[in-house]
Amino acid sequence: MTARRERPSVARGALLILGVVGWIGLIWIGATLYSSTPPKAGFDLELLLRAGRDVAAGRSPYDPALVAGTAPIAESLFYSYPPVMAQAMALVAWVPSPVALVAWGAVAVAGLAGIAVALARRFAPARTAREVALPVIALAPLCFPFAIGLLFGNFDVFFPLLYGAMLLAVASGARATSERAGGAALAVATIAKLHPASLGAWFGVRGLTGDRAAVRVFVVAAVVGIAALAASLVIGGVGPWADYLAVVRAGSNADLVDPRNAGPAAQLALLVGGDDRFARTVQIGVTAVVLLVTVAAARRGGDPVERLAWAAAASLATLPVTWFHYPSALIPFGLAALFRSDGRASARSVERLIAGALVVAAIAIAFLPLIWVAIGLVLAAVRRSRSAEESQLAPRAVE
Repeated sequence: MTARRERPSVARGALLILGVVGWIGLIWIGATLYSSTPPKAGFDLELLLRAGRDVAAGRSPYDPALVAGTAPIAESLFYSYPPVMAQAMALVAWVPSPVALVAWGAVAVAGLAGIAVALARRFAPARTAREVALPVIALAPLCFPFAIGLLFGNFDVFFPLLYGAMLLAVASGARATSERAGGAALAVATIAKLHPASLGAWFGVRGLTGDRAAVRVFVVAAVVGIAALAASLVIGGVGPWADYLAVVRAGSNADLVDPRNAGPAAQLALLVGGDDRFARTVQIGVTAVVLLVTVAAARRGGDPVERLAWAAAASLATLPVTWFHYPSALIPFGLAALFRSDGRASARSVERLIAGALVVAAIAIAFLPLIWVAIGLVLAAVRRSRSAEESQLAPRAVE
C-alpha cells in the first residue's frame, strides 16, 4: 500500500516540476518575442483587436487592397474572419494589447482545464477535478500546437474547449445542456474559422440516421449561426459582409505552397515541385476526401467518440491552408482516450500513443508533415480506448 501511495506522489511531483519548467520556458519565449520590434508574439490576436477597433471607429475591418481584389500571400497577416468576429472584438478593443494577450491565454488555458474536468466526469468519474486540471495545465505548454497558438494569440487555443463541448454532446448520457453547448460550440467554431463547417455535415448526416442528439446539436448550431448573422447585419449592415466576400474571393488566389502550410495539397506540391495551381487542383480532391470521411464517420452505430474524432481530424484539411496550431482541436479526444481507458488493460498503450503524439508534434516543428502522424496517433489512442460500453453509445441517441 505504501508503494502505491508513493508512486502517484512521485509522479505528481515530477509532473509539477515539468509543468513549472514548461510554463517558465513558454512565458520567457513569449516575453522575448513580444519585446521585439515589431512584436513577434500575439500578432494573430492583434489582428482581431485592430479589427475590433476599426469597427468601434466605424471603419471596415478589412484591408482595402484585399477588398479591391489584390491576392494576399497565404502566410501574410491580414484580417480575414467574418464580420461577426470584428464586431465581437469591438467590445474588448479598448483593452491594451499586452493585457489582452495575457488574458486571452489565461481564458484559453482555463477553458482547456474546464473541458478536461468535464470529460473526466463523463469517462473517469472517480478522478477529482484537481487530479485532472493540474496535470492538464502542467502539460499544456508541452503540447506544441496549443503552445504555439498561445504565443500567436490565435483563436485556435479555444478549439479544445469548443471541440470538447461537441464531444460531450455525443457522449453516452449527455444531457440537454451538453447538446445545447455542443451546438453553440459548433456554431462559434464555424463562424470563427470556417473549416469546422464539415463537422456540421457530420452532425447533420448522423441526425438523418436517427441520432436525435445529433439533430438537436445541428439545430442549435443553425439557430445560433442565424442569430449571429442577424445581429451582425443589424449592427453593421450588409457593407462588412460585402467586404468579407471580396476578401474571400481575393484569398482564393493566395499563394498556398509554403513550407509553413501543413495542408496536404500544399505539402504534396512542395514534394513534387508543383505550383499554386497544382495545389488548388489537388485541394479539390482533398476536400472531397474530407467530406467522404466525414459522411462515412457519421454512420449510425459504432463508437461515436471515435467517429467524431475522425471527422474532427478531417475538418483540419477542409480548406487549403492548415497551420501548425490547428491540431489543438484534437486535445479533447486525446483526453477522452486517456480517461475512458483509465484502470483498463489498454491504459498503458493509450498513454504511450498520446505521449508519442506529443513528441511527434514537437518534432513536426522541424518537419511539418509529421503533424499528420501526431494526429494519427491520437486517433489510434481513441480507437484503442474503446470499450464494450462505448461501442453501444449510438442506440442511446435514437431513443
